[in-house]
Amino acid sequence: MTHFRQPHFKYSRPVGGPYFRRYFFNFFKKKDREVSPRPGALTPEALAKEVRSIGEGKVVELLRIGFDGQADEVPITVEVLEISDSGFRGRVVNVERQLIEASSRKTVYARRGGGAIDFRFDDGDIKSISISKDADELAAARDVSAMQEIIQALDVNDHILVAYFDPKHRGTVNVEGTLSMKSSGNKIFKIVIEKINGIALEQPLEKQFDIDTDVVVAIDLM
Repeated sequence: MTHFRQPHFKYSRPVGGPYFRRYFFNFFKKKDREVSPRPGALTPEALAKEVRSIGEGKVVELLRIGFDGQADEVPITVEVLEISDSGFRGRVVNVERQLIEASSRKTVYARRGGGAIDFRFDDGDIKSISISKDADELAAARDVSAMQEIIQALDVNDHILVAYFDPKHRGTVNVEGTLSMKSSGNKIFKIVIEKINGIALEQPLEKQFDIDTDVVVAIDLM
């Protein structure tokens, strides 16, 4: 599931969203090779039970364990398309792709993939799988008054990280950059975005947020 803390707390890592580390090509393992579950990973039986209980058509968040034994810090968001006896097929939701490409002349993110990917129950590298929280759940969990206090305490030109839910892509996005404006009521603010989910932009992108209408789930001074 998407992990975040209440906005008045500090957290050391960005909120979840779709994010691949260097293990992307590990998705395409040979199906005839036996793989032992990595320490901390779900057993094939446990993973199959979880996936089948969630069902097809749902958007889930996966935490994977790499070759080095370390779990991904940010979950991968996947829409479950089909479930079979041996695994499931999912479409990776590239939450930040369009935002990044909007500020770049290049086609980016090929290394992060997209389209349909087959996940085998016996791959042995999935630590957890859970239904992705939607906007209503995230909005209900927010403390808007505490968020206003944070905005009030910030100064223009402060370097901040903002986590918000993108309804179009059904996932949480983390944007990092410079606060360029805030309203007198501390509900509307603008940020000149330099990074999206940890990826540096070719050109900065300015975005406005209204905490009454946008599902901003965390604001952190960097």
